[in-house]
Amino acid sequence: MTSPKTPRQAPRQRLMTDERQREIVAAVLDLASERGPDSITTQAIADRIGITQGAIFRHFSDKEAIWLAVFAWVRTALGEVLEKVIAGGGSPLTKIKRAFVAHVTFVAHNPGVPRVMFHELQYPGDSPVRAEVRAMLSAYRKRLAQLFNEAVTAGELPANLDTGLAPILFIGAVQSLVIQASLMGNPAGMVRRARQLLPLLLDGYRGGGKS
Repeated sequence: MTSPKTPRQAPRQRLMTDERQREIVAAVLDLASERGPDSITTQAIADRIGITQGAIFRHFSDKEAIWLAVFAWVRTALGEVLEKVIAGGGSPLTKIKRAFVAHVTFVAHNPGVPRVMFHELQYPGDSPVRAEVRAMLSAYRKRLAQLFNEAVTAGELPANLDTGLAPILFIGAVQSLVIQASLMGNPAGMVRRARQLLPLLLDGYRGGGKS
């Protein structure tokens, strides 16, 4: 079967809404890798993708809706990373090891992600955007906790390991690598450092189960 012909590219302002929304989300994360999220204006987004500022609001009702879409994308993308690791098979502990490296690799390839997350979480109070971030982190922690429970059941980790706290240490280790990479200006080196850190992290889990 032959592939359908690629249609002539329509004017950029005539992209379908879902396609334009994905483009806007990508632009936000791209900009976040270069500057502070506070400076990401709708005009900056429009300039990055070559449309008018007014065109942005044909696809999102307001700036909050843009940020909600950004975090919804992160939630889905990071969840897919974890599910791909799990689908790859192996023992529960092997999956945890691969998940850690895969998470760091995801962040290294999307450096704007931790910047927008840290930015949103530093403010007090509540908002739909913060609720989305909390939901994302909660779902991710629960999925990791399942892996840790499976590793405990399989005898790969101590029986009295706190599998509710274990994902917090996992995510905290990723965040520490992000901070170090930011200070060093070398996000590309995160994956190598993650592999170096992993044995220490696993020793912590094994030791953490001792009374």
